[in-house]
Amino acid sequence: MSKQLFSPEQIAQLQKNPHVLKVSTRTITYADAFKSKFIDEYLAGKTPRKIFEEAGFEIEMLGMKRVEQASSRWRKSYERNGLIGLTDTRKTSSGRPLKRELTMAEIVERQAARIELLEGQVEMLKKLEVTERRLLSDSQKLSTQKIFQLISKTIQQLPFKQMVTYFCQLLHVSRSGYYNYLATIEERAVKERKDREAHDLILITVVIRRVRVQLK
Repeated sequence: MSKQLFSPEQIAQLQKNPHVLKVSTRTITYADAFKSKFIDEYLAGKTPRKIFEEAGFEIEMLGMKRVEQASSRWRKSYERNGLIGLTDTRKTSSGRPLKRELTMAEIVERQAARIELLEGQVEMLKKLEVTERRLLSDSQKLSTQKIFQLISKTIQQLPFKQMVTYFCQLLHVSRSGYYNYLATIEERAVKERKDREAHDLILITVVIRRVRVQLK
């Protein structure tokens, strides 16, 4: 763990970041969604430093050591257990043994929290299985551009926003090609609009010529 401590002012600033759940003088609890986003962008080729900076974190404040430790921890968890491995286990356990016995109410509360977490994970896996089958079926005989479009439409749905890499691998298309597709969407939209305008202009010109011929 990094020995760099946060001042009250820095804690207040970090708490404003939507990717942060909790901050103490020594530690930061990051949102699960940010950890998933980190993995997705890391696999897409971004460095840990750039990912944190684009998420609104000041590296000088965090300390590069803390960034590297978080990066290493999340990558190992992802390699072992996939996206579920990124779930914050501190939601159901403090991670430290208690010096006293839990009361019945505390035991029930902890078990309920664990059940809720597991139910959420099972539900996500069910949705993922259904989505996988649909994608594999819908992508048959589609062009690469159409597959990119299918992936883009799919990841707009929760809880799949951070699964670009996974879906690209599933459908055997390039991740970099997908991101290039996203970058050129506006360019293609402009081109399609100009093509429609040119087509309409040609039709209008043909109609005008026919009317002139008929009037002669």
